[in-house]
Amino acid sequence: MRIFYKTLVLVKAGLLAFTGSLAVTVATVNAAALEPCDVSNPGLVHCGSAPSATFSEDGTLWVVFEYQQHVWLTQSSDSGRQFAVAKRVTDEPENIEINGENRPKIIIDEDSDSLFVSWTQKTEGMHTGDIRFTYSPDMGSTFESVRTVNDDGLLTSHRFESMLLTDEGRLYITWLDKRELEYAKERGEEYRGSGVFYTFSDDHGRNFAPNQQIADHSCECCRIAVAPHGDNGMALMWRHVFDVNTRDHAIATVNGAEVTPVVRATVDDWQIDACPHHGPSMVPADSAENYHMSWFSAGDTHRGLYYGRHNVASGETTLVRQMDARPGAGHPSLAAADDVLHMVWKRFNGVATDLIHVSSTDGGQSWSEESVLASTEGGSDHPLLVQGPEALHVSWMTHEDGYQFVRVSDAKPDIRAFTTTTLEDIKAQRDGEPFVLALWSVTCPPCMVELEMFGELLKEYPDLPLVLVSTDDIAGLEDALDFLYDYELEGITSWMFADSFTERLRFSIDPNWFGELPRSYYYDPAHQAEAHSGILKEEQVRDWLGL
Repeated sequence: MRIFYKTLVLVKAGLLAFTGSLAVTVATVNAAALEPCDVSNPGLVHCGSAPSATFSEDGTLWVVFEYQQHVWLTQSSDSGRQFAVAKRVTDEPENIEINGENRPKIIIDEDSDSLFVSWTQKTEGMHTGDIRFTYSPDMGSTFESVRTVNDDGLLTSHRFESMLLTDEGRLYITWLDKRELEYAKERGEEYRGSGVFYTFSDDHGRNFAPNQQIADHSCECCRIAVAPHGDNGMALMWRHVFDVNTRDHAIATVNGAEVTPVVRATVDDWQIDACPHHGPSMVPADSAENYHMSWFSAGDTHRGLYYGRHNVASGETTLVRQMDARPGAGHPSLAAADDVLHMVWKRFNGVATDLIHVSSTDGGQSWSEESVLASTEGGSDHPLLVQGPEALHVSWMTHEDGYQFVRVSDAKPDIRAFTTTTLEDIKAQRDGEPFVLALWSVTCPPCMVELEMFGELLKEYPDLPLVLVSTDDIAGLEDALDFLYDYELEGITSWMFADSFTERLRFSIDPNWFGELPRSYYYDPAHQAEAHSGILKEEQVRDWLGL
């Protein structure tokens, strides 16, 4: 995967050329690939399983994951480029469910400085489990004792939990539950599938209401999608067993102890007596009653990945659209950010698994062309969209490359080929204007320090007269793109060397340049150049440009 390649070359180059970057770069790579997994390594998340991620308001990324029968917590202050040493959430080892539809979950409550974590614990029987929960009252410094949320005391299936925190601070946990199956057996009755149960807490996870049932006869092996409903309620969508064995989707809403009737959300006519292991995704749309939905079906009416919009007040589903019909496509995730609806999923092409992204600017009526955000030739987890304070990302665990946190951008990066005449063309376009020319490479760790500085300056000065030129061959454009996304420089025009004959291209810039990086030039309004080798300081840029 190109994203992993980026961090790997940084480590290799940093070991030899930039000692100061070593502690920074090692933390970002797949620890399993470079050194034995160790709980003291900042990169432990790359060795773990089934991660879930969220952001706090200050931009810190928090990730929970399973490793060696414990739940662990780590954090990153730079959107996943480096991670802190992980902290163990659980005191005692547990057999934690870590398949794609089951994973530890995390939610942050800024109002109470609390951090909530839930997961499913496998118990002794076949396909049995308990819903487990703990919270930290001090943003991850300490955790309270782990407790079991399901209150029936039965050795049966309680699995596939989801959590939601409302705007008013109510915490919901919902899950698939087979207690009603056990009761039906005692009565000598048949029971199809599982039930859907939930509980809620109005005191930041300190206490929970008694378990309450939402529905009978859900499919027993698919995750539940949850979304806010109003200020203090929850909407949830799950795969339901209609009729005898029609496994389509249902929706209901809850508000405290109040539960609305179950409504059919999709009509796919998937007749199957099996476990699809393929849960839906759902996010709020343009009103409190409308929701965007994405799901998978192999039914007689609909086959493939689908999008639709559902109104929980009227019970109507509209704008149903097939997004991907290929057999290797699955596990969609939705998110809405800045009036843009995003959808990602993964698709196996026979050789590698691609992470696919599309977006809609008109509420799901039309969609962009597909783009591939990342790719891996090994096994991979389900992708999950994560909204941060400044950008949308995809959380994706891969066997080959460890944990990937991929930035999603609607910007169309403009990267052009740098030839022997390009600099003169740039000067002509900027006639009478000063500018900074910065040369960098994907194999240059000090260059990353400079790129980060330029990214921060660009936020303050969107019209910053900056010309970025990568000395890497433009054939490696995808690797350069990753860095531009990481440092939020994808919105400006950049150049890459047009061929591998770097000496000729370097000479066209400056006959006295030996090729050291980073290398920068300030061109005054008359385009007289002042050269600088090494990491450029922000103060120098401000002085050059009079900022």
